[in-house]
Amino acid sequence: MKTFYINGKIITMEDASMFAEAVCVERGRILSVGKQEELLALKEAGDEIIDLHGRTMLPAFIDAHSHFVGAANAMTQCDLSACKDFEEIVQAMKTFKAKRKLSDDAWIIGSNYDQNFLAEGRHPDKDVLDKISAENPVLIVHASSHMAVTNSRGLEIQKIDENTEDCAGGKYGRVAGTNIPNGYMEEKAFLAFQSNLPMQSVETLLSCMEEAQKMYASYGITTVQDGMVGKPLFQLLQYAASIGKLYLDIVGYADIMTEENIFEEAPEYANQYKNHFKLGGFKVFLDGSPQGKTAWMTKPYEGEKEYCGYPIHGDEELKKYICVALDKKQQLLAHCNGDAAAEQYVSVFEQTLKERKEKDIYRAVMVHAQLVRKDQLERMAVMGMIPSFFVAHTYYWGDIHLKNFGEERGSQISPVKDAVELNMKYTFHQDTPVVPPDMLRTISSAVNRVSKTGQSIGKNQCVSVLEALKAVTSYAAYQYTEENEKGTIAEGKYADFVILDKNPLETEKEQLADIRVLMTIKENKVIYKSGEIENE
Repeated sequence: MKTFYINGKIITMEDASMFAEAVCVERGRILSVGKQEELLALKEAGDEIIDLHGRTMLPAFIDAHSHFVGAANAMTQCDLSACKDFEEIVQAMKTFKAKRKLSDDAWIIGSNYDQNFLAEGRHPDKDVLDKISAENPVLIVHASSHMAVTNSRGLEIQKIDENTEDCAGGKYGRVAGTNIPNGYMEEKAFLAFQSNLPMQSVETLLSCMEEAQKMYASYGITTVQDGMVGKPLFQLLQYAASIGKLYLDIVGYADIMTEENIFEEAPEYANQYKNHFKLGGFKVFLDGSPQGKTAWMTKPYEGEKEYCGYPIHGDEELKKYICVALDKKQQLLAHCNGDAAAEQYVSVFEQTLKERKEKDIYRAVMVHAQLVRKDQLERMAVMGMIPSFFVAHTYYWGDIHLKNFGEERGSQISPVKDAVELNMKYTFHQDTPVVPPDMLRTISSAVNRVSKTGQSIGKNQCVSVLEALKAVTSYAAYQYTEENEKGTIAEGKYADFVILDKNPLETEKEQLADIRVLMTIKENKVIYKSGEIENE
């Protein structure tokens, strides 16, 4: 049976032919694209016609970087994003404990607090969190996912005290004038703490993964990333795939520090989907968060004499990881926010290539690329390295970047226009669960570059709507080496579509974030319908 999509504004994202009148689909793939009259001549008894009623159809959006299982896990946590001060955090967490009927030995976990937007203007500490519970261990995770705070019970359980030293690439907060931990931790110190937390039950996680897929689909997304997969996460994703729980395509990137041999151990997932899950390459962290002031910069933060953030790895260690990825012919994703981290990734990659005969970098990606400089982008373009911009920072934290870096540097975060002018392929992401995977908010951020308070964040880096759309469709497919399967509406590709209530190319740029996803289609199966469609 064939399906015909007609009577809509179909944007193919194909450079040669950007628009079409109709699309014909068979067995989950696109059979033909072209004029409505010609395609309908192929119609046979039993075929289906989908009338778009003038709405806009695009290739489905592709998530270029997020943490799928983290987004699922966040659904079991207390959302603190609306809290305006410490007292609201305390009350929200108490209410959360009562509502979920947590026992007095269970962890109470909250997420998405941001000290930048709290009345106190600083991180809470263990004394604040002790007000939530003296019996329960409590943890609240920063909106960036790079730092967190625990209470006295949490410190006790994890045996963190005045004798615990900071680790390379991570720090603990201390009570003023002492070495006593105050509950705050960042980067590797937090990651070590997090790795020792009790896991949710498999049943709970599978249920949350179902909800997470619904969430991504509601934003028009059919391909999702899990951007840091260790052994437990791989086993969970493998199990979910094996029992048919995945209907979005999930691309996992293995932690190169611990899972160097995963491609040999699980060859059936190596760069190929099995039940909607595949391993796409490796991931490495090189620095922290710009809004949390742990991103590694070449010059000090605004108002600081010397502090520039700090690196996670030395050059030789990074070179070792790059060689692992290249030797295994795998893509490497590197988390780089500050320009010093960007410089380390680019320069060590350049040095490594000079020593090798093979120059293929397997579409290596710089994830976030918040403060990457144009001179660094120029060198990336020569190598073929892809910048994946978290451009929605201009909306969510634009004001904070101006404060942390000053106008000259802060206004140039996520320099997408520079990448456009260098003819680079670039992508956009939301780093979910850091922010929701709202592609239209991201497109708006790239086009308008206006913060939540209305502040302009580098107008010289604004791009066109079409340039923004490429970042979440055709270029994102290229990043995954799936350009022959996804990213545009073309013959032979998967029938992965998103249907919108308005045409982004014809919408006032200030209204882009208000465009609604009406339907998401994966391989010709409807996986999301808005209430508006349901009620028709």
